[in-house]
Amino acid sequence: MLRQMLILTGMGVAMWALGTLFFMLFGDWVLVAAEDRQFGASLFLLEALTALVILGVALVVRLRLFRTPGSATRFGFIGAATGLLLDAFVLLYRDEVLYDLDQGQYHTFTVWMTLAYALFLLLPAIADRLIRTGPGGADRERALDDGLQAPEDPAAYRPE
Repeated sequence: MLRQMLILTGMGVAMWALGTLFFMLFGDWVLVAAEDRQFGASLFLLEALTALVILGVALVVRLRLFRTPGSATRFGFIGAATGLLLDAFVLLYRDEVLYDLDQGQYHTFTVWMTLAYALFLLLPAIADRLIRTGPGGADRERALDDGLQAPEDPAAYRPE
């Protein structure tokens, strides 16, 4: 369980770093002040891209990394907590981190950030609910994750 928490925390930090780096490099081009006519379309496209990335990573966590039910939801909680903590420092030192942005773009960044963390809490939980396990599937997958049960393919089984 500790290993899973450390991996999920690392993934949350990586996603925060990816988003922060994106806005450090391209924030001046993609963030539009709230007074502009393109604000709604720009924010919608940013949130749609964010939702696709979050959903994709949540599915990888649930289907590939940790097959236990609830792992994607755990990823959402841990990722949102670490990202919000780190973004508090980004906003505190915004002149050093996001130095190219004007005041209207800062406001748009905080609006994007608020909606992105709402998606970070909702989408992994939805992905967790949509992925079904068969009868006894959760127990079998937990046992496979713990290494307590041999795989079903007889060719892959090697007695010790």
